[in-house]
Amino acid sequence: MKEYQWYLQGRLADNSPWIVPVNKATFSIGRNENQDLILPSNSVSRSHACLHMHRDELYIEDAGSKNGTFLNGSKLQLKSVLRNKDILEIGGYEFTVLQKPKGASEAEFDKTVLNSKKSHKDSFALRYGLSHRETEVLYLLLKGKKVQDIGEKLFISPGTAKLHTLNIYKKTGCHSRVELMALCQGPTKT
Repeated sequence: MKEYQWYLQGRLADNSPWIVPVNKATFSIGRNENQDLILPSNSVSRSHACLHMHRDELYIEDAGSKNGTFLNGSKLQLKSVLRNKDILEIGGYEFTVLQKPKGASEAEFDKTVLNSKKSHKDSFALRYGLSHRETEVLYLLLKGKKVQDIGEKLFISPGTAKLHTLNIYKKTGCHSRVELMALCQGPTKT
């Protein structure tokens, strides 16, 4: 069992916290939809950077990106160890590296993370007039789920899941999942 959990904290377009748990030993960051953290911006390479966990340490490595990865204002040249409160810059996105404090209970810290994410998505859904079901579909779309998977998860037919997805795109003016993610997450600085 790990003694620490790592997170990246950025800011969404409405300035609310955007907290991303680093939940894999190798955690990929980039513009492609197959990345663990998708940053939908042309200034982010398809496969931009990678985080590596080894024991209780977290490392960052640029994946040969066009615009580079910056750690505390300096362009990353080699794989580097990350410390609590370090600042990562990738494309137009800025993240603070966070390590779960030793004294904080897992449930307490996770509740903060979930509430931060949920409140932003709820305000986003309210702003665009999404129904309760469309909001549930939105959560799953932003997690990278396909229409078939959304239908199974919500116990609805794939056709109904597709209809809700199309309604979300229509109400937000988006034409793809990448556009929807950019609208919901927007690159902003902390």
